[in-house]
Amino acid sequence: MGKKFTLKERLILSNQYDLLAKLSEDDDSQKKHYENMSEIFRSGYSWGYGLATEPFSDELDEDECRFVLDVLNMYSNLYYSRQNCNEAQSEIEERKVLFKGFDLNDSQECKYLSFYRFLVEDFDRFNEFKSWIEEGKIEGFNSHGSGPSMEKLRRMLQKTKELNEIRFERHSRHFTKDEIEEILNA
Repeated sequence: MGKKFTLKERLILSNQYDLLAKLSEDDDSQKKHYENMSEIFRSGYSWGYGLATEPFSDELDEDECRFVLDVLNMYSNLYYSRQNCNEAQSEIEERKVLFKGFDLNDSQECKYLSFYRFLVEDFDRFNEFKSWIEEGKIEGFNSHGSGPSMEKLRRMLQKTKELNEIRFERHSRHFTKDEIEEILNA
């Protein structure tokens, strides 16, 4: 890993692992892991420092988080716009306005999927997506490659941004059938 820690940082980490070991007395395997991690930091075995950060995933920067939020907001708006327009309901299949998820087989999309899952399952946002999964309208968080490409999503988001201005000018919460189609065909 190449990470260097000061003596103070190593002491803090070692003590934290000692505390975790004491709290894990009912689980011998977990207790032993924490004791080993404490010893790694106490003794300065730098080869093992990476074990402490192994469970952490790659960081999503603010723009990447914003992208995921924008995608979820867009699909939520598309769905509810369709639901509130009789013409859209009769001419646009529901499945087209439901987000299929991000692809776990793509390293970039995998990070997006983790944030998407966190927002829905843990942070309790976008509850409609949770309902759609429970109702079987969408299969889950993983699109298995069946969703739009990242480039297509970016075009759809750009079109959504353009049409949002028009929608706001007419003081509407929802897109028209034609606007929904424009976004889907971006």
